[in-house]
Amino acid sequence: MAAMASCELASGDLGNPWLDELPGVFAGAFLRKKIEQHFVSTLGGEVHTYSQTGLKLHFLQPSAPYFQSDHLERQESKKGCVVFLHGGGFLGGAPSQVYPYAKAVSHHYGIPTACCEVSCLLTHPRSKVPFESVEDARRCVNYLKDKADDLGLDREKIVLAGASSGGHTAAMAALGAEEPGLGLAGLLLFNPVLDLQFRERWQERRWCTWLGSSALRWRFGKETLDDESPILRARHLPQPTLILHGTEDHLVPLQEVQHFQEKMECLGSDCKVVTFPGEGHFFFNWRVSPVNFHRCVGLLGDFLKQVGVLS
Repeated sequence: MAAMASCELASGDLGNPWLDELPGVFAGAFLRKKIEQHFVSTLGGEVHTYSQTGLKLHFLQPSAPYFQSDHLERQESKKGCVVFLHGGGFLGGAPSQVYPYAKAVSHHYGIPTACCEVSCLLTHPRSKVPFESVEDARRCVNYLKDKADDLGLDREKIVLAGASSGGHTAAMAALGAEEPGLGLAGLLLFNPVLDLQFRERWQERRWCTWLGSSALRWRFGKETLDDESPILRARHLPQPTLILHGTEDHLVPLQEVQHFQEKMECLGSDCKVVTFPGEGHFFFNWRVSPVNFHRCVGLLGDFLKQVGVLS
């Protein structure tokens, strides 16, 4: 009930015209400092440096309790946290891409959120993107666990979420970690890239996918790409996985996600896919579809209750 109510109330409007109109892919490369300033001044967030390479996480505490009646109890207890990874095709991107979700979750569900900046080609051209991005996600989660007492977080109730290329990063952070599942409470993926060789329905892919795939094969080789593809690294994870996906996604075909789900379920993992009929790759974006955004926030709330982050 709580999740459905908040779904009706959720808004992706950040209350700042500059942030609301900020371009996504290139913002991380050229406007990083300005984004941080607006995040602090507009949303009241905190900016933490979580890696030796200067990568930041943008941390947002809930502005108000979701239930006024248990305000004191909630202040005295530690809370879970949702960590969002931005997309950008491994080329660019910025934490601001996921600010609308961070704000909605923090405000309507009363838990902290973190928008994690990861390495991309425009900001870290010498790094081994996308593989270094996966390590960044793990560093970010471990940073939050290390600082859990200071930030008022429950180490056992961290959910990792990622969109598009960020979905690949989140999935591999969990699947490839030495600790099963990275010690997460849940894994949430929006239209995730699950195969770095993009084999499913190859002829129907867009030219940008062909170009990116060729560049990855040239730089790393097919064997390495397979080793770092979630669809070929499926294994049992102790925490549930929820995937939200458009049925008309031409960048990441639905069949790719369905094959991944089948493999995960065969290995004993709790992996579910919720489809958005007729929707494309950017279905979840606030500016693309407020209706889908509302639904995604509601589904996210239900998922947080399922994994024990919300009571």
